[in-house]
Amino acid sequence: MILMHTGISLKCFTVAVCSFLAAESLISSPVLIRQTNNDGTVSERKIDSRELGGGLERITIKKESLADVAYVDVIPDFARAKKGDDGYWVDGRGWYGRFDRDNGEFCYIRSFMPIFGMKKADKTFWAVVKTYRFNYDFRVDVKDGNYAVYPRFRIDNVRKFFEPYDDIVVEYRALEGDDANYSGMARGYRNYRIARGEITPIKERVKKYPELDYLCDSIVVRIQTHGAKPIPETDITYTKETEQPIIAHMPFGVSEEFVQAIKDSGVDKCTIVSAGWNNGGYDGRTPSHFPVEITFGGEEAFRRLIRKTQDLGFQFTLHATNTDAYPVSPMWSPSYISKWRDGSLVKGGVWAGGQCFMVCQRAAWNGWTPKELEQMRDLGARGPHYIDVFSSLYPTPCADPNHLATPEITAEYQNKILARSKELFGSAASEAGFDHVAGNIDYINYIGGALKVLREHRENKLIDGLFPLWEIVYHGIVMYNSDRETQNHTRGKCPYKLDKSGDPRWMEGDGKVDPFVSLKIVEFGGKPIFYTYKFADVPRIKKAWDEFVPVRRLQRELMQSHEEIAKDVFLVKYEDGSRVVANYNKTPFKFEGVEIPAIGYKLFEPNK
Repeated sequence: MILMHTGISLKCFTVAVCSFLAAESLISSPVLIRQTNNDGTVSERKIDSRELGGGLERITIKKESLADVAYVDVIPDFARAKKGDDGYWVDGRGWYGRFDRDNGEFCYIRSFMPIFGMKKADKTFWAVVKTYRFNYDFRVDVKDGNYAVYPRFRIDNVRKFFEPYDDIVVEYRALEGDDANYSGMARGYRNYRIARGEITPIKERVKKYPELDYLCDSIVVRIQTHGAKPIPETDITYTKETEQPIIAHMPFGVSEEFVQAIKDSGVDKCTIVSAGWNNGGYDGRTPSHFPVEITFGGEEAFRRLIRKTQDLGFQFTLHATNTDAYPVSPMWSPSYISKWRDGSLVKGGVWAGGQCFMVCQRAAWNGWTPKELEQMRDLGARGPHYIDVFSSLYPTPCADPNHLATPEITAEYQNKILARSKELFGSAASEAGFDHVAGNIDYINYIGGALKVLREHRENKLIDGLFPLWEIVYHGIVMYNSDRETQNHTRGKCPYKLDKSGDPRWMEGDGKVDPFVSLKIVEFGGKPIFYTYKFADVPRIKKAWDEFVPVRRLQRELMQSHEEIAKDVFLVKYEDGSRVVANYNKTPFKFEGVEIPAIGYKLFEPNK
């Protein structure tokens, strides 16, 4: 949500329009193509569109026209609105805004889903960005009460690795009747992906993967972490001589006591994710994971922990890191690192291993990743194999001619790794909601941080709130916790101001549960998750489990719609006929003669 860039330009282009669906046509006026050249000059031109009907329109800009272009804005006239129009715009996470401002700008530079939409009294549509989905910004510009909602394609970012390699293609689909709203947009995109064979509902996948069936009914607890080196405060490349010692937080033997305590508290089904079991501890010496870190007990102790957890009736799975590489790793080589166009190495963040560099997933797949996955499987773990950040980052491109990879090619290799993980472990997991891996992922720790942003009142001036757009698309397909704010939700707030990265006190809470957060998990269809290595959190884990049990069967159901039926009262409908009514008011609310408690909910079972 940052504003960027001005200007734009156009040399040549073509526009094609196709139709597939029986719905009202969108295009009744031209499309503005606005380009900014590398030299800063701007040109714009309107194109008369041919209307073929059917409710689907496709706009194509040929790659040959992009040679000297910095970025391109694609603005159909039907994607404009005026202050006072009844309706809203919505982006690929679910941020939305009404048409009631005079001036402002909103820019979302990385979209969780490559879609956006607009509802007005006369036209409602949703759009999907078909190409360069990892190199466009979603924008809303308002000047003197005039709105424009559009994608901006960042060819300047593409050119950091390659010359433009594809046409720009955007498709727009009209919606009518009961579908002419954000729920209809989400259902449209979900059905689009299902029809193309890109995603499959959980109900179908559990037939093959019993581990996934277990995951639907269980609460997730990450041992975060067995131990790690302190994260340095500055950009540093560790060597064997300068590497910091590992701090043990929960050795494997203590972890056995921890999972026993969770079982003894009354939690019947739990998926334990072991983070930091690997060589060097958490983010320690990747891409190498083996040998199992001796500081925490070594491989035999780790195998005992896995067997103990499984004997209790829990799932046990591993956290792995496939994106980060550290020069201190015994596997270190610049040869497999992603490269910029000039041949320099692509850096990541500074973590426990020091300055990390980004692994080219194509090189990793053709190198060590399949073998290492089998090594991890042989430890005995089963359940959602967790690959760190795979769904929280755009795929890193690589210009190395030995393993050249556009973002789209990188995404293909990410999906290969996740698919192989499912074959070996029974399911796959990661964090955040970038949906280029949605076809091969079963669970994510959280979608993003939108709710936290809203609650802390740091939202853009054009934003009015958050629709569960992502949730409607993927509920019943990918399990999730909606937001960073809703993780560890029964722990309360951390009492510390954490200025230092990696401060382990972020896992401590004051025990004061915010009922808003608990309710939001139910309203948005989420699954509770804990990050902890604290025995003090066991009663809080049990509380989250107790909250989850009454609604856990909904994890297998597609979410069909969401709407506000009264002020701060929301109705959520599921495919099987189940309904949830969430009431955020401080007084009860009557729905169909049933009282919905204040800051509470009711689950209405399907009619028999």
